[in-house]
Order: sequence, then structure tokens, then C-alpha cells
Amino acid sequence: MALHSLNSIRKLDDPLKQFQIKFTISMIPALSLAIAQQATASILNGNFDTVNAETLELRCTSFTYPGTKLDQSETVIAGFRRKLGTIQNKSGIWECKITEDQNGAILNTIQSWCDLIHNPTTGSRLPSTTYVSTCLVEIESLHERNELWKKVYRGRGRKIWLKGFYPIEYTVGQIDASSSNPVEINVKFNYDWWTETGGLAGYSTLGTL
Repeated sequence: MALHSLNSIRKLDDPLKQFQIKFTISMIPALSLAIAQQATASILNGNFDTVNAETLELRCTSFTYPGTKLDQSETVIAGFRRKLGTIQNKSGIWECKITEDQNGAILNTIQSWCDLIHNPTTGSRLPSTTYVSTCLVEIESLHERNELWKKVYRGRGRKIWLKGFYPIEYTVGQIDASSSNPVEINVKFNYDWWTETGGLAGYSTLGTL
């Protein structure tokens, strides 16, 4: 096998850096309702601190990038097994790690969001329209291809919208009382599917934070 020339290697685009990828969670409706609910509950429990979507992003230290998997059907022809691709499954679990602040605002916000889904104190379960949100995961382009690209696509790289987005689990882990390390919260979010045309298809474009 022939070796590749140095010029062909140099023509490759620069690698994608991890700092170029960010996410934005829509404030409407779930986060806004969770914050309002916590403000009411704080009258009784004193846990009044909450955070908005921008703070969640800024305090996040790592998160996963969604993928796709294909289901398969199986058939046997003349004794040989054959697998065929069927439907494309774009659902999954989106995980992130968030650094807590000294007022416990991250835990207050995520727990209040979970309480929208099911409040164990009152036994209430709100409709999905109140707790389901949208998350935008975005690869930022560090260069503009041309003026048309800049006008039509706003100079951005890849964007995907996570639909049917809401928390299903969070854990804090073991606390070392003698350590000065920050407390980090691991949160798992459900997403029913993702799309590359979230704004063009008539869905919320996360314009309000």
C-alpha cells in the first residue's frame, strides 16, 4: 500500500477541538416553570436559589454528544443468516457533569424540574407539555467559508436539536468532607429524537434564554 504524500496530509482540515462544542437548553417551558415552582416551594423549605440555562452551560464541565443506532431484522436464506437494516433510532440518554455552587442552586433547579414530572410530596404528575424541553448541541465553526455561507448558515458548523428533552436521573456521588474539590452533579437527560433542522422545521429555535 502506497504512503500518502505530505501535501495530502497538510490539506486536511484542522481537528475539531472539544472547546468548540457547546449546548443550550431552552428556558421555555420546563426550566422557567421549574424555577417558578422552586420559588414557591422556597417559602417552606428555604431552598430559594436556582439557575438559568446559561448558568447550567457555564458550570457544565463535560457532556456527551448524541449519536444514532439502526435496528436490524434477521432472516435465514439457505442456511445463512442475513441481517438487514430497518428503522433509524435517534433516541438516547444525554449525560452531563455540572459543578454545583455554594447555594445548591443546581440541585434545586434539577430537582424542581424532576418534580414537574412527578412530585412525590403531592403525588401530582403534570402533562409532558410542562416538563419537556429542547436542547441545542452546537459545533462552532472557527472560520467563515464564504459570504453566502455566512448569511445563510450564520457561519456556524453542525447543529443538532434534542427533542423530548427532560432529566431522568441525577447523582452527586460520595462527598469527601476533608477535600476542597468542588462538588459535581452527574445528570442524565432523556431525548426522544434529534434533528438537524430544528429551526427550519417550525420548532422552537431557543431564542429565549
